[in-house]
Amino acid sequence: MADLIRYQERIEWMGAEVLTLPEVWPARPRVVIVGINLSLDSVAAGHYFQGKGARGRITMLVKAGLIELNEGERQSERAALQAGVGFADLVRRPTRSSADLPNSEIEYGKALFESNVAAHEVPTVIAIYAPPVEALLGTKAKPGYQSLLNSWGARVFNLPRPYLKAELAAEVMATLNLE
Repeated sequence: MADLIRYQERIEWMGAEVLTLPEVWPARPRVVIVGINLSLDSVAAGHYFQGKGARGRITMLVKAGLIELNEGERQSERAALQAGVGFADLVRRPTRSSADLPNSEIEYGKALFESNVAAHEVPTVIAIYAPPVEALLGTKAKPGYQSLLNSWGARVFNLPRPYLKAELAAEVMATLNLE
């Protein structure tokens, strides 16, 4: 354990040991932010959402008022826990790209994630990109709330794509209602 930093952990994943990050679950989660799988950058840093793209996604959620970071704070686990926000990924094994994930591994992770969401009674799932939405709901993702609920009955919100025009992204983010 001495070689682990920050939030890193070693787990058994589909018969192999992997270095990953533990999921973040507040006592009473009001939302969980989900990715398809962890980036190698995040695991190396020992914190969620450390890749350039993912950091921009978290910034969207900070601007929307979901979590509040202290000035200069780059890691969001503390703020997430205080705000009742969880962090998870469908696949716990980090890769360079989600394209490296076989469908069987996504299905395996989806079952575990759905079980955790139900156990924690999470009412809203926010996907930072479209692939988790598509895996959870089996349908093409659109920005904003999806018309289908996940298997537990949680609403699913897909963050606007990074290349979406700023005014359109702002319109989508304005629909994010967690009250």
